[in-house]
Amino acid sequence: MNFGRNLRYLRRKNNISQPTLAEQLGYTSFTTIQKWEDGSAVPPYKTIKKISRLFGVETDDLMNLDLAKQVNSEIPVLGIVRGGSPILADQQYLGFEHVFPDDAAHSNCFYLEVVGDSMKDARILPGDLIYVRQQDYLNSGDIGVILIDNEATVKKVIYKGDTMILEPANENYEPIVLDKQRQQEKQVRIIGKVLHNRIKFS
Repeated sequence: MNFGRNLRYLRRKNNISQPTLAEQLGYTSFTTIQKWEDGSAVPPYKTIKKISRLFGVETDDLMNLDLAKQVNSEIPVLGIVRGGSPILADQQYLGFEHVFPDDAAHSNCFYLEVVGDSMKDARILPGDLIYVRQQDYLNSGDIGVILIDNEATVKKVIYKGDTMILEPANENYEPIVLDKQRQQEKQVRIIGKVLHNRIKFS
């Protein structure tokens, strides 16, 4: 089992201290993280799953692979600005993120930096990087990036007949309801599907 080694690798790769990680996971002392990393203790499975989500890796990979040897691809990070469209062009690159083989297997993918808190209850917060597969369709229930009047938004998409409902995950925001006519008037376009997000630790 490579959990401790992988946890140390992921934490350092993301420039996260042991105290910060402990706080994010709901622990009061960083010595818990130390014990996990040196192999003298293992967290409960629900915490392992939470760690997997935090770092955007599969649970089985976190437990069993040597992740330091698995990184083999770079994915571009593109800008997403409130009130402007994410243009998929070289001048919009903010940099690159290394990804694991499972992520690299997806074609036409990129990261977008999140602006705004409309999806906070889905644990997509300002500064996070969402991993997006570029595609022009979404199934009902998918979280995706949608362009409305050249403004990009990240929302859960629900279809009811020809009507598209963009649902936030924040009670302070109202759903955006777009019937077929409004979709045409506002030039609604789907940019892609959110596969996961890489959390920014404060």
